[in-house]
Amino acid sequence: MEVSVGVTIVWAILRMVATFFHFTPYGNYVFSRPFVGLPSEGTSTGAVIGLIVLFVISFAATLVYAILFARFKLWWGGVLYGAALFLLFGLLFEMWRWKGDTLSTELAWFLTYGLFIGLSLTAERFDEI
Repeated sequence: MEVSVGVTIVWAILRMVATFFHFTPYGNYVFSRPFVGLPSEGTSTGAVIGLIVLFVISFAATLVYAILFARFKLWWGGVLYGAALFLLFGLLFEMWRWKGDTLSTELAWFLTYGLFIGLSLTAERFDEI
């Protein structure tokens, strides 16, 4: 649970910064799209729902990693996990249409997202830092 909260806070802030500097068109509100629809995702309600959905996604991603991969003592497992999440997100948002800045920003965001989850859970399991 703590890892999910940490991931949500840190990576929500990183996504806000990337959106502010126009590195990516996908802010935190994009996670609310299935619930409020495309026209309402940019509202304050969409932003709050987006953060809640990001937390739920982070919790689920942390849980899946803990169940499937945390028993392996591989530091780069989280990077592969982040790459898999990137491909899933990219397929949902048609990454073949993205420009280079969006592609590189989203790739970096998801790789570090997965790396944080992987390293945190592996270090917690093996009691190492």
